[in-house]
Amino acid sequence: MTRKEFEYYVPSAVMPDDTLFERIAEQMGEGEAAVKSLLGGDLYAAREENLTLLNLCNRMACLTAYKLAIPHLDLVLTENGFGVVSNQNVAPASAERVNRLRQAVQFALDDTIDELLDLLRGNAQWVETHVAVEVFRSLVWNGRQQLVYFGVPNGHRSTLDELRPKITAAEAKVQHCISPEFYHELCDAVRLRTATAEQNTAIHKILMTVGADVTEDHAMAHFHVKKLVEWLDGNIRTFPTYANSTAYAANTFEPYKNEKDDPCYFFG
Repeated sequence: MTRKEFEYYVPSAVMPDDTLFERIAEQMGEGEAAVKSLLGGDLYAAREENLTLLNLCNRMACLTAYKLAIPHLDLVLTENGFGVVSNQNVAPASAERVNRLRQAVQFALDDTIDELLDLLRGNAQWVETHVAVEVFRSLVWNGRQQLVYFGVPNGHRSTLDELRPKITAAEAKVQHCISPEFYHELCDAVRLRTATAEQNTAIHKILMTVGADVTEDHAMAHFHVKKLVEWLDGNIRTFPTYANSTAYAANTFEPYKNEKDDPCYFFG
């Protein structure tokens, strides 16, 4: 990675000399290793065959390196951005400014990873990797989903990670209502980029339920899970996995009311 390429992907690192780039170059190997870990060895070796993929990989590597390097740099704010203190006559940047830089770099890295994951969905060289399967064990996989489903206007992957325990708990409740097998089938459809219009509708309704539960709006979670089950039952021929589940049998044993004895009362 040349200095010109690095500064293209990380504009805040633009400087009139090589000092900052040389200091950060020490972390470039770690940045590239992070990309390889996400892609897997085969796809990483072939990344130059896809220009969009290559650009995202390079951006992720540069931002990762910059993020790792910042705590070890003596930074100063210049007309062109942040640079490295090179003599005792230049005052270092304030902790507040450095923290804002670190947050900006983290958010840029978060968004880059989201873009990469979206691009990789459906890629035959990636979808069966361990990383792919782990990422898409959840329907909440992209930081931007927070705006629609959690009411977080500036959400990113790192802020999504903070909500993950609540998300996991809410998803477990949904799985109880519609069966783990059906839920994982929908996760697979997102990962493989094969989701039908009906599956996408089901996913949206699930995420509305999860979002309400995570934000502790229990009345709305109750409303959304009721609508989810009613909609699935009304389109049962479209969802054979759900139709053959014990969850469907329980939901249709008697009209769904979401009372204490109902399988989805978790959201009551």
